Amino acid sequence: MRFSLLPFLHAFVLITVLSPQNLKSQNQTNNYGKEFRFTLLENYGSLDKVSFVVSLTKVPDTIRISVGANTFPHPVYKNLDTIISYTKLTTPNAFQFGPNKGILVRANNEIALYAMNNVLNSSDISSITPSERIPGNPEYFVNTYRGDESFGRANNSLFSVLAIDDSCYINIMPTADSKYNLIKNSPFGIWLRKGQVYYEQAADSQSFAGTRVWNSNGCKRFVVFEGAKCSYVDYSAGNCSGCDHLYNQSRPIQYLGKSFTTLPYSGMNGGYYYQVVASENNTTVSVNGIPVSNLNQGGVYLYNQSSNTSVCITADKAISLVQLMKSGGCNGQPNNLGNPSLMSVIPDNQMTTSAGFSFPYTSNIAQNPSNPAEFYVGIICPAGSLRGLTINDIPVDTAKFVNTCNMAVGSIKLNPAMKYRVQSEFGFIAYMYAYGKDESYATEIGASFENVITTLLLESNRNSSCDSFNVFRFKAKSDSLATFQWSFGDGTTASGDSVSKQYPKTGKYRMKMTAFYPNNKGCTNDTFSRTISVHKRPYFTLGKDSNVCNGVFFQVAPVVEPNVSFRWSNNTTSGLLVVNSTQTVWLTLSDSNNCTYTDTLNLKFVNCDSNSIIIPNVFTPGRIDGTQAGTDDVNDLFETRFSGFDMLKGKIFNRWGQVVYNFEYPKDAYWNGAYDNDVSRPCAAGTYYYIFDFSSSETGQKRTYNGVVQLIR
Repeated sequence: MRFSLLPFLHAFVLITVLSPQNLKSQNQTNNYGKEFRFTLLENYGSLDKVSFVVSLTKVPDTIRISVGANTFPHPVYKNLDTIISYTKLTTPNAFQFGPNKGILVRANNEIALYAMNNVLNSSDISSITPSERIPGNPEYFVNTYRGDESFGRANNSLFSVLAIDDSCYINIMPTADSKYNLIKNSPFGIWLRKGQVYYEQAADSQSFAGTRVWNSNGCKRFVVFEGAKCSYVDYSAGNCSGCDHLYNQSRPIQYLGKSFTTLPYSGMNGGYYYQVVASENNTTVSVNGIPVSNLNQGGVYLYNQSSNTSVCITADKAISLVQLMKSGGCNGQPNNLGNPSLMSVIPDNQMTTSAGFSFPYTSNIAQNPSNPAEFYVGIICPAGSLRGLTINDIPVDTAKFVNTCNMAVGSIKLNPAMKYRVQSEFGFIAYMYAYGKDESYATEIGASFENVITTLLLESNRNSSCDSFNVFRFKAKSDSLATFQWSFGDGTTASGDSVSKQYPKTGKYRMKMTAFYPNNKGCTNDTFSRTISVHKRPYFTLGKDSNVCNGVFFQVAPVVEPNVSFRWSNNTTSGLLVVNSTQTVWLTLSDSNNCTYTDTLNLKFVNCDSNSIIIPNVFTPGRIDGTQAGTDDVNDLFETRFSGFDMLKGKIFNRWGQVVYNFEYPKDAYWNGAYDNDVSRPCAAGTYYYIFDFSSSETGQKRTYNGVVQLIR
């Protein structure tokens, strides 16, 4: 904004509640829950109005809003979207939601919650983490920016701590002097009861970035909020004329990460700032693969990304990363819209598959033709996984998405009057942001967080298989001393940090791993869940290898399950293959689970002509003349000539029905006119009978012939 002190400054708190996704493990955190504890940070104006914008998953429901000892129920009967507003003249009075007050919002069903502190020309928004998603014994590193003192006001860097559990002993190691109790680099401690807030404001022109906050009384939960009353981004450029409120919920170290992708703000050609805070000593930070800084615990790396492009930021240890929208005059927006905003950047691996959201209005960010504003959803997802990305079930036009490292990044301009849902089975991270005259806001809306202190690993990230005999391998690790108990979803269990599991049959199994912390008294157990799918391969058979007669068009058409795709050995994809030559045929079937199965069939085409059998009806094996035998070496054998068959069984009978010769071809190929082909036992001249059985091992064809043959001597 271009700062001015208007006579009627006002503010409101805007809380947007959206429908949940099915993520319920205690160690996971996302935008969905039934209880939210938070506090606002000071803006430079007073609270004249407080508004709650609620979207429910089920109607009827009741939203309960508590401040101090007072609870205000708000039944909702007719619409999934409703607005609850208070002013300084209503009950409760808007001032009851002041920045040092703990606010509690509860619902019967899971909701998503965003809180906005809005003064005319000065606003920002933050996603609120459900209380049930805050890990036990969290630790925070404040990641905020300096404030401004040029108006003679205390518009400085801020943070606040709110206890979720009772008897928290909060320790603070500040990186700046404060207006109240803190001395830079000197430890400070304070007891907080459940719902109580400790609030701090930095001294002039200092920043609390890198300030460490932790609890030392058992395993207690608390939350931290970071920001500034009013801040320029950046202070080194004289044309950055907009001072604006910064407000963000800090992320505990359990939900920090090592790999991030930034989101350029559409139309802001002057770029943006990003800021890294290290959670451990000797942390190496790289940008687009190039090392840029080595930080110790609480160390800060602030960078002016002057080109409005996405960058990938990595570190060898867990870091906090925030992104800052620049002041008007510095951000390069063609219509000179927008002002500073502060939002957390989500680690690349903490994706969700569904996110619902709507755009809250402010005085200057609204559908006002005389005061135009722009509204966007920013999406980051794995490169190559843009297919299936939809908004309200309509495929997203991803032509203008760009790749940064291994992620695809893009923003879509939307109509603020509508409600939206982003979905993709391949996963994504989403942000919403908006800007108008002298105002901006931005926050994450789609992410899934897991406790990086304790992690569940799947071998090769595999949570499905196509055969029940496949073995899944799971591993758990923790920076804390922990023991692990596994429940595989089929009634079997195991313990240990590395386990293997073979499921006995196909189906879906809800596997859970519970981490216990015996040496951290009071810490709630962490539970991790995964859905393990064991699919059945699309088994089929092409039949036995076969011989086929020449000239036949042989059809191969297996019986298969529905909804499968075909890929034959000749690359055709129909359900039928016609073959008319000798070859090896294979078919691969693929189903909707990406499971495949392949079978092979060998086909040999042969000559099946059985009319080439020639059986003689006379032969002259030799003469018997006294004691002398003789032959003319002509037609001496009873020999059959044939083709198309490779086996022959034959029997020769005399006229009394006695078998004189029993043979098999190819071992014995002829009859020489003697008993059992023994030349010392010649048969007498006369008529003999035969039965011949022909067969083919190639085609399976069989033929039987019987007849007579005349033996002449």
